[in-house]
Formats: sequence, structure tokens, C-alpha cells
Amino acid sequence: MDLGQWTPVAVSADAGAASIDWGDLRKVRFAEPFFHQTIERWAGDNPPPLVRTGLSALAPLDSAPSLDPAALIFHVSRCGSTLLSRLLGAVPGTLVVSEPAPLNALLLADPAALDGHPAVEALRLMVRALGRQRFGDERSYVLKLSSWNVTHQALFRRAFPEAAVVWLMRAPEDVVGSLIADPPGWLGLRHDPAAARAAFGIGEPASDIATFCVQIVTALLEAASGIDGSVLFLDYADLPEAAWERAAPFIGLGLRPDDVEHMRDLARFEAKEPALRPFAAPPAGRPPLPQAVRALVDERAAPLYAALRGRRCRARPRD
Repeated sequence: MDLGQWTPVAVSADAGAASIDWGDLRKVRFAEPFFHQTIERWAGDNPPPLVRTGLSALAPLDSAPSLDPAALIFHVSRCGSTLLSRLLGAVPGTLVVSEPAPLNALLLADPAALDGHPAVEALRLMVRALGRQRFGDERSYVLKLSSWNVTHQALFRRAFPEAAVVWLMRAPEDVVGSLIADPPGWLGLRHDPAAARAAFGIGEPASDIATFCVQIVTALLEAASGIDGSVLFLDYADLPEAAWERAAPFIGLGLRPDDVEHMRDLARFEAKEPALRPFAAPPAGRPPLPQAVRALVDERAAPLYAALRGRRCRARPRD
């Protein structure tokens, strides 16, 4: 079977050797805000059959028409990264793959399960497999990563040294407040030190939610501080205008006036929902962070955020 136009939909390394489940998505565009939403739409109530291979299948399939990412979007979580990626995906010819689960599973796999592939090569092959030119009109590929992926940013830079790098952040007290108010699934990692270390680089996770959230945000900001080279630093407050005024030119996406108007219109809707529903700002008056938590944010995360804000004007548009 020719899997050259198929897409990795899942990666498993539970048995000590990584395996890939491939799905035939040749007639499916990544139109949803997240990879898993597109896969769920494709699978429907009667999931099509999958084909399982070892990791070794990636290299022979790499000759299929595919794109290297034009841009890698790293972010601190709860900072508008989904809005940014969705607006960029509105540019004709731009393929956006957002937080793909197969890539995350590969990053967390035991190196011994990579079938002899160096981690950087396994990463490169997986990213390209997710970036297949399945319709023939894809000209640029934007990979929006999960928040914790920034702790692996050096690996991504080695795999794709030519890719533009975008870092999106938000005031850490606002990120921590959002995480506490609407807890993400990864909060359970505070009870699993090994998993917290693998994903976020945290040695001793705090048991209480608020302190753990501060640890996470601090770890992400520390990882972003290590990004070098030409990087576009954006802030939540810059959106949505920064999508067409700064991000698209930096990545090298040529915009026409009607593209900008389309992006402006799309920015009016909820970014994380597949259906277009007008954005509703959260109710005002979210309780402030407890004093002890705010003091911890100010001590650990705020200085890193301030330093990163100082780097916001250093990026230059790509040729």
C-alpha cells in the first residue's frame, strides 16, 4: 500500500518500539483549529481503517510531496496562539497543522523506542509527514505547537534551521489566572514527576494547582528565553492585528488586501471552535490571584516575561 499521501494520526511507544497509525486523509483539509478536531471529523461515527507501521516507514515515505515548515509557533498557553494560527491558515495556500498528537507522542517517547533514529531525524520526518501536499495548492506550512513543546525548541531548530520562529506570550499573572479558572488536562502531571519532567522540564512538581501553574509558566518562559537567532516575539495584546501586520510578513506569506480583510473578519469569532461563533469576551471581574500566588508569579515568572518583552522589536521580516 502506498502511504505517501496518508497522514500519521497517532503514535504509540507503549511496547518499547514506536509505531505509527496512518489514516487516509487525502480528501480532508486541516480546517479546524486543532489537529485532533480534524481527525475527529474525518473519523466520524464509522472510523475508516488505519494502517500501522513502525517508525522506519517514515524515511522511505519522505520522498512524497511535502513541505518543510515555513514557521514554528511556540507559545506560553492561553495567549492567543490558536487565534494566530487560525488567522494565518486563512491565507490561501497556507497549511496549518495545530498541536498534532502524533508529534507530541514522538517527543515524549523513550529514545530507545525510536528504531535507531536520532531524535532530530525522527522529529524532522514526522513533521514533514504531517505537512504533505495532499491537494497540490499548499505553498506554505505553519506548525503551531503545544505549549510544552518550547522546552524542545532547540531540537526543532536543529531539524528545521530555515523555519521562521514565532514566540507568543501573555502577562504571566493572566496566564496563571486563566489556567486556574479553566484547568487544562495536563494539570494531572503534578502527580507524576517523571511525566512533568519529560514534558516541562520540572524536577519537583508542586502538589497544589496554583503553584504548579506558576511552575509551568515559569518553565515555558525560561525555555523561550533560550531561543536564539531571528525570532518574532509577540504578545497577546498585539493580537489580532499582529497576525497580518507582523507575523505574516515575518513568515513570508504574501498578503493581498482581501486576505487582510478576511483575517479581520475571522478574528471576530471564537478561535478554538470549528464552527464560526462570534467571540464573547469572558465576564469581567475574575477574582485576582491570591496574594501568595501573585508574589510567586512576580518572583519567578515576571522577570522572564519582562526580558522577553524587551526582545520584541529585534525580528526582521524574512526575504
